[in-house]
Amino acid sequence: MLQLDGRRSYASIARELDLSEGTVRARVNQMQCDNHLRFIAVVDPAQLGFTSWGMLGINVVPGASPHELAQYFAARPEVTYVMVVAAKYDLLVEICCETAAELSEFLEDHCFGSAKVAAVETMVGLRLYKWFAQVPAERLASSHRR
Repeated sequence: MLQLDGRRSYASIARELDLSEGTVRARVNQMQCDNHLRFIAVVDPAQLGFTSWGMLGINVVPGASPHELAQYFAARPEVTYVMVVAAKYDLLVEICCETAAELSEFLEDHCFGSAKVAAVETMVGLRLYKWFAQVPAERLASSHRR
């Protein structure tokens, strides 16, 4: 419920689940303490003027650590997503820029100019249809029982 509306009141959740408000509050607080839940605001980058974005498939040079390179990219403000993968690439990195020139500069400075990057495939986004990762409610219901 909070995935759909992070500002929803505990009282309304409690009514819908037939629980006490205190129970809902305690559960949410516990989930936050356990780092299972955090509240963030999600914005539409295109509506804010970020017109150039893409997914980078990155291969590291032999002997380099994909995990260290992932941490490097994760610290960059332009980067919105980083994952080490077992696939054609070693890393998937999503980047969101205001202009194509900014995207090009990022590639030059952090990919083509890096001694740790063996190859990068740039998949430039043309139109954004969905930009939000959400765990399906039915999966959440089963996961809290573990």
